[in-house]
Amino acid sequence: MSIVSSISPEAIPAPVIWISAGMLCLAVVFALIRIVRGPTTPDRVIGVDLLAGLVMAGLLVAGIASGNPFYLQAVLGFAVILFLGTIAIARYLNHADNDDS
Repeated sequence: MSIVSSISPEAIPAPVIWISAGMLCLAVVFALIRIVRGPTTPDRVIGVDLLAGLVMAGLLVAGIASGNPFYLQAVLGFAVILFLGTIAIARYLNHADNDDS
């Protein structure tokens, strides 16, 4: 029995779901601003990482709203891939900085 399936969609009022979805959308806008404005490459990487985390949070909200446990499994898989990608980009940027000096 997963966490998402143990929470019935009726247990959480609809306004709570809508407010959380709206707040996630606002956070996505701020993350996109950080990605576009930068000013440095690490700032943009952090913005992309934040955007991916917000996508995972949106999937969890959708999973709770629908009562479907598949969303939790998708988020867990996405989190592992995101973690490995972030580590790879950080190592690449660190290696690129060391080559310049």
